[in-house]
Amino acid sequence: MIISHKLKIIFIHVQRTGGTTISNILRENSVASFDNHSQHSNTRTFDPAFLEKYKDYYTFGFTRNPWTRMLSWYSLVYFNDQKSLPEERKRFEKFLELDSAADFTKQFFHYNALDYFSTEKSELIADEIFHYENIESEIGVLLNQFNLTIKEIPVTNETSKKNYKEFYTDKSRSLIAEKCKKDIAYFNYVF
Repeated sequence: MIISHKLKIIFIHVQRTGGTTISNILRENSVASFDNHSQHSNTRTFDPAFLEKYKDYYTFGFTRNPWTRMLSWYSLVYFNDQKSLPEERKRFEKFLELDSAADFTKQFFHYNALDYFSTEKSELIADEIFHYENIESEIGVLLNQFNLTIKEIPVTNETSKKNYKEFYTDKSRSLIAEKCKKDIAYFNYVF
């Protein structure tokens, strides 16, 4: 999460949604300074009084289709240990089944992007949640809104491009459907 008091913005960085790119664009192309908080801090890791204090700030972030987002997360974790597709499918299924994606005691990872932007009482704090699937046009909206210009959108932390459907078994597909049902329903995501 980064905050600019001059611009009155709070950017909540959801893992594997282009957040590092967005943070870098904001930091490198704005005259405003930014307070850096833990990279993936969110509405559940901050004291509610903090969020209440800055409720007039424009709060935003990105979401992503949960099936592609979780495969991207898995691919980053195993970036240096790639296997054959059948082996990857088994390991990915186990990764999801065992909740290997995160330590849930710290609230820095959530299966549902909505949980990054909502309080424990499910009150949505974000003013706007952009879609990773439209990242270039969505970044254009942000650049216009903050009166910033860039020559090209940099890409950071990219994992190799994959046809995500090839990596899913019926079981892993169902696991994401269950674990990410809030995002799937709210954002109308489909496999």
